[in-house]
Formats: sequence, structure tokens, C-alpha cells
Amino acid sequence: MPLKTLHDVRKLLLSYQSVIYTRDVEADLILMEEELSMLRELGLLETNDYVACRQILQAEQRKLENNNDE
Repeated sequence: MPLKTLHDVRKLLLSYQSVIYTRDVEADLILMEEELSMLRELGLLETNDYVACRQILQAEQRKLENNNDE
């Protein structure tokens, strides 16, 4: 599964029965990052998928920070 968007990350987490939605985008990003780290530590997530997801989450975090600065 190609990972390019936040929606792709959500779908990947859903495939592991993990649904993260708190109505707070920043909190969601933090929780998704923690969940991805746990999946990686357990050996359930390949390194390339983990890295791609982290990059997507970091890009989303930067977007949030830029919107808050404006």
C-alpha cells in the first residue's frame, strides 16, 4: 500500500484495528506516532512503512504549526 497522505496512515492503522480520532488534530498526530512506534517495536510494521508514516505525520505537524503562526 503506497503511503502518501494522512488518510493513508489512518487506513494503515485501521488495518491493525487502531482507530484514532480525538477531534484534536495535534493529539491525533501524537497518538498515531505512538501507535506506529509500538507497531514497529513489535515487528508488525516494516521499516520503510514506518519511515513513510513518520514523514507524513511530521509534514502534517509542520502544516499545523504554520497555520498557528499565521
